[in-house]
Amino acid sequence: MQELPDDAETVDLLDVRRAATLAGRHPETVRRWVWSGRLPARRRGNRLLVAREDVEALAAESGRPALTLQAWTHRARAALEQTTVDGPASSAADLVIEDRRERSETAGARAGR
Repeated sequence: MQELPDDAETVDLLDVRRAATLAGRHPETVRRWVWSGRLPARRRGNRLLVAREDVEALAAESGRPALTLQAWTHRARAALEQTTVDGPASSAADLVIEDRRERSETAGARAGR
């Protein structure tokens, strides 16, 4: 685990859950970032604390912007209004499948496929 610098007391520190919310990721993902050395952290008791600016930079670097619940709802409604070959999307499963397809295409483009 990479340590935060000594001047970290003046930095806005977040616990893992808040960092995950900020990054739009699962708390376990933030923990993996810490344990892999990608995200500097400091232990205070049994809590891991990370700098807000480090989390924002790493989330931006990963290429997946944080998606708020309001933004997700807007995207879901827009997707339901779109028509497909069979007519409008019929279930939440259609939304999940479409989201996974988009993510796969984005990941493939980043990997140079």
